[in-house]
Amino acid sequence: MIDNILIGLAAVLIAEGLVYLLAPHALETLLKALSTMSLSARRQMGAMLCLGGCILLALSL
Repeated sequence: MIDNILIGLAAVLIAEGLVYLLAPHALETLLKALSTMSLSARRQMGAMLCLGGCILLALSL
C-alpha cells in the first residue's frame, strides 16, 4: 500500500518537475491567468480537478 502511495507521489513530482523544466514560460502564463480568476472560480476548478482525479483513480482499480 505504501509503495503505491510513494509511486503516485513520485509520478506527481516528475510531472511537476517536467513542467518547470520544459515550459517555465507557459507556467508563468498559467499563474497570471489564475490570478485574474475569482476565488470561487478557482475553488470550482480545484473541485472539478479533484473529482476528475478521483474518477480516474476509481476507474483504475
